[in-house]
Parts: sequence; C-alpha cells; structure tokens
Amino acid sequence: MGMTPMSSAATILELVKKNKVLEEENKRYRKAQAAIRGSEERFRLISETIHFGVFEIDHKGSCLYTNTSYQEIFGLSLVDSLTRDWREVLSADDREAVSQKWEHALAQMDTFSMDCRIVRPDGTLKWVHVHSEPVFSDAGGRYTGTVEDITERKLAEEELKKAKEAAEAANMAKSQFLANMSHEIRTPMNGVIGFTDLLLDTELNDVQVDYTQTIKRSGIALLSLINDILDFSKIESGELDFEAITFDPELLAYDVCDLVRPKIGNSPVELLCRIDDHVPAMVKGDPLRFRQVITNLLGNAPKFTETGEIELSLRLAEETSDAVKLHAAIRDTGIGIPEDKQAVIFEPFQQADGSTTRKYGGTGLGLSICKQISNLMGGDVWVESRPGEGSTFNFTAWLAKCEDKQAHRLVPISFKGRRVLVVDDNVANAQILQQVLSAAGMTVVLVYRGNDVLPVLRTAMEEGIPFDLCISDIRMPDTDGYAVAAGIRSLDAPLSQIPLIALSSTLERDAQRCEKAGFNGFLSKPVRREKLFQMMGRVLRDRDGQTGDPTGHIEKIHTQYSVREDLKHSVRILLAEDNLVNQKLAKLMLGKAGYQVEVADNGKHAVEKYTAAPDAFDLIFMDVQMPEMDGKEATQLIRQKGFERVPIIAMTAHAMKGDREMCLEAGMNDYLTKPIKREAVFAIIEKNVFNKEAA
Repeated sequence: MGMTPMSSAATILELVKKNKVLEEENKRYRKAQAAIRGSEERFRLISETIHFGVFEIDHKGSCLYTNTSYQEIFGLSLVDSLTRDWREVLSADDREAVSQKWEHALAQMDTFSMDCRIVRPDGTLKWVHVHSEPVFSDAGGRYTGTVEDITERKLAEEELKKAKEAAEAANMAKSQFLANMSHEIRTPMNGVIGFTDLLLDTELNDVQVDYTQTIKRSGIALLSLINDILDFSKIESGELDFEAITFDPELLAYDVCDLVRPKIGNSPVELLCRIDDHVPAMVKGDPLRFRQVITNLLGNAPKFTETGEIELSLRLAEETSDAVKLHAAIRDTGIGIPEDKQAVIFEPFQQADGSTTRKYGGTGLGLSICKQISNLMGGDVWVESRPGEGSTFNFTAWLAKCEDKQAHRLVPISFKGRRVLVVDDNVANAQILQQVLSAAGMTVVLVYRGNDVLPVLRTAMEEGIPFDLCISDIRMPDTDGYAVAAGIRSLDAPLSQIPLIALSSTLERDAQRCEKAGFNGFLSKPVRREKLFQMMGRVLRDRDGQTGDPTGHIEKIHTQYSVREDLKHSVRILLAEDNLVNQKLAKLMLGKAGYQVEVADNGKHAVEKYTAAPDAFDLIFMDVQMPEMDGKEATQLIRQKGFERVPIIAMTAHAMKGDREMCLEAGMNDYLTKPIKREAVFAIIEKNVFNKEAA
C-alpha cells in the first residue's frame, strides 16, 4: 500500500526540520571548536611568554606538556622535557627529600610546593621553586604546575644572611671590646677606690683627708662616666637586658638616700624619704636598673639645691592582677629648669646649661639613660619645674607582683601602744616619722621647737601617760638637740631615764657628741624604717635592763652599725682570689669590718680548704677567672660534694651579658662586678649570712 500525498509531504517536512536542527548543532559545534582552538592558542601564547615554567603531568607521573620557560630553566629540549623525569636533574643533596615528598603528593593527589636545587646538563646549579596542584575531570586526575627560577633570590638571601652574621659578629666584637675595656679600667680603679676607703679610716690630718676624699670622688666620677658610656652603648645596640629579681622597693629607696647624702655635705638642705603605705613590701623586677634611675635623679638634686629640701617619695600609681606601677618623685627646692629646656635635658649629651663654663658638670647622658630605662620598664621619666622654685622629677615603672605572699611588714609587738615624742623643726620630716610610727601601732606626739620638749614631758608624766621614747632632730633653730638631751638628763628620775634617739642630717661625726649629750642612739636622716625599728628595740631593751642609774648615763651610744657589730665579728669568710692586690684589699676591707678572712689563691685551693673544714666558713667569695680551676668549676665541685647551704658569691671584673646567669647556673648564690665596693660587700654578707641566720 503506497503513501498518500499528504503523509509524504509531512515526512519531508519532518526531515527538513531535523536537518535544520543538525545544521544548528553542527554550527554550534564548529563555533565551540573554534573557541577551544582560540583558548588553546591563548594558553599557548601566554605559557610561551611568561617567565616561569609550566608543566602538566598525568596521574601516572608522565609529562604531557612543558612550555619554553620550563625547558630553558632545566636546560632541556622539548623531547627531553617530556620524556625525562624532572627529578633526574635534582641536586644529589636534595634528591631524596624532594622525591619522597613528590611521591607522596602523587599518591595522595595532594598539593606539592618546595624549593630545591637542580643541576642543568651544562653543570649549572640553580635554585627553583616547584608548585603543582591536582586537577580532576571526567578523564581522571592530573597535575598542572609551575617552576620558577629563584636562583637570584636565594643568592640575595645568602648575601643578606652573611651580612647579618657579619653585623652580629661585629656587634659581638664591640660588646667584647666594651666588656674588656670595662675590665681593664675597673680593675685598677678597684685598688684606687678601695685603698682610699681604707686610707680614710687611718689617722690623717685635714689636708690629707681632703686630698684622699678628692681621689675617691674622682675615682667614683670616672666609674660613673664609664658606666654611663657602657649603658648608653648597650641601649643604642639593644643589648640592655633586665632581670626579674624579688626586692624591697622601700629598702632600695632608703639605700639610695644613704648613697646620695654625702653629696649634700653640711649644706642647709634636708634630705627626706617618704614611702606610701600602699607600696608593696616586695616586688619582682630589676632592682639594679630601678635603683640606677632613682640614684641618678636623686643624685642630681644636690647639684642644683643650695638650701631647703630634697625629697624622694615612692607611691603605688596603678595595680593589675599581676603587676604594680610604682611612681617615684624626686622634689627639690633648687634653681629649677626653664620650660624650653625641660624636654631637651632627656636627649643624649644635652643639658639645661650647655655652655663650656657650665657650673654643674656631667656628661649629659644620665637623664637620657634614665628615660630609656624607664621606657623599657613600661614607664616614663618627666620633669615639672619652675625657675627659682625647684623641680620634681617623676619616674614610673611597671614591676611584677611577687608570688611569695610576704606582703605585710612585721612590726615587733613590743612597739604597739608605746608613746613616742618626736622633736623636729621640719614639719615634713616630723610627719613622715609620725606616719611610720603610727602604722606600727604607736601613739606619736609632735613637737616642732626644742624649748617645748621639757614642758610636754612633765605634763605627760603628771597625767600618768609618760612617754616611752623621745626621737629628736639635732639641728633646730632655737634649742638644738644637744641642749634638749642635756636638759632631759638633768631632770629627776624617771624623766631623766627616757631613751633618746638622735636624728642628724649632717655628715659630721655627731655620734660622739650625741653620746656626751646623753643620747642612747644615733641615726642619719633619712632614717630607714627597718633601721629605726632596730634602734628603737635596742634602746628600749637597754632601758628595761637598766640597774636604775638615776642619771640615765649610758656607756656606749648605739648607731645603725653598732647594732650588728657583734654579729660581724663572728662571720668567717673564704676568699678565692688569684690577684694579689685584690687579695690584700679584700682581706683588709673585710678584716677591718670585723670579719675573719682566709685566702685561697685559686679555685682548686678553695675547694680543698672548704671541704677540709666546712664548718669553719660562713661564706665564700669566689673569683670567676682563676688559674688551674676557675670559680665556676670550683663552685660546681663544692655543690657536687653535697655542700648546698654555704653561700657562694661570684666576683668578676667582666660585665658581659649572661655572666650572672652562668654563675647562678653553676650554683652560686649572688654576683658582684668588680671593682667591688665596700658597701656592696657588706650588703651581700648581710643578705646571705645575717638574714639567713635570722630566718
């Protein structure tokens, strides 16, 4: 049966439509093919013109494509680049490590990125950075990646590394030079200053005393200058390091006052020290640097203050859970500083008076060093001043709180409820004493004129509330302290037997004159709280043990030093020192103070002497650098033999960074830098012998 004309026409029409669809599909296909060819052409063009190599690798590791830069970097032809494994040209030193990482990346289809060295066929060594990423498609996984020639960068890095090492070596050489210079200058200065101290204790006439004191002052000034230059150099090179040591800020403040007092001499200037009750008993930080700033600021004040007051005050400025910010203020009534000079004085080598004829001397480094140290301690140094009215230098620093909870000062219970009469014409100083004594539970009555003392004493006796103690200033305008004491001792008992403590701001040898006037104790101002309480306890115990002498006469006056004299005579010291001059100086210095000293001329002899009779010594001073056996080895040997309790103090002429840590790691308890000063030696003995025995 044949097709009808109508069905035939429909079939033709259907075929025409399908043909048209096929033509459209074919057109789109050709267009897509053209786009692909264009894209590939662009890729080829780009890959052939970029400066780094491009490659493609299948999942089996066979290379499918490399560009011209790839071939140039590896020094291979197109055929070699496609047929050779790129790892074949790796440097022998890198081949194993790179191959392991490459195999792992292929197995895990992971990213590969690594710097490595290759050796081209011509023998040229190059550094390359190879980076590849996995690409996934219906055809499976493959890698595309890049290779960059980083030879110039690596050479530049190597040059930079060499330059850095050279700079560090030069810096180390500079530090070593500074340390050696310090050693070479300090060692002879040790003898000069030390023997000058001893010379001043001998019988000299006034001219000889003046000459000797001039020598000592010049020596100390030279050491101060050396220290300033060394510190400035360390700060400039970023080598000034800070320790974290537990210390008492109050004791430090009074120690600085003791150190600065000689600069005032007999000038009509009152030196005051005020410690706020909220200042913690112990903090952790660098006491040397903290002391250095306060010493510099307080030490400058006497230069510019001819009359009036100099006051060091210390208070708690801020507090966090683990740190405190202390604020020290040094106030004087001196000449003041013009406003336009107040910022300049903290710059290196600058002073308010920079003329060649300036009156006050100095290098101009001190305040700059203070500024930078305070900044490194998280604080600052600044000045408030008006010409003709005086200045106040402020210093702040952040210090860590101590884990040790010994924050409260222990006051002898015998002081509670005591009645004390304080006589001082200086209102500020009298109020400081009142604050200290009241905090200890005592009742304090202030009298500002010597003429008022006897009436106040009589009235208190008549009312049945007599005073247990009288503390009197020596220098007062109407009736001085000597006359006050003489007046009291001329009274009838029991008023004549009241213990008397004299306070003096001068450097004159007032103790003997005070003893003749009838005082029981003598202290220099500003008086440290600890020393004041020690003295009060001593004179009160003496009174309680009196046999009833109606004159209140005493055989010997107590001073801040005599309280501990008996202890000093019992301390036995082993001195390990190879330098004969230092041996002689140390033995004379310590012996004169009442200590018993035995010398060992090297570390080996020190070990032998101590281990033969360990009970014969309370302390060992150990020089670090000695022949046969140095101090570090000797200390370790003593500790290894089981002698852990004996304090061993390192002595060295070097001031190198890390020396203190090295000594402490070796088993030493403390560290002294030469030239060793008399006061520093005594402080070490106090800390490591007296305080340990008391504990």
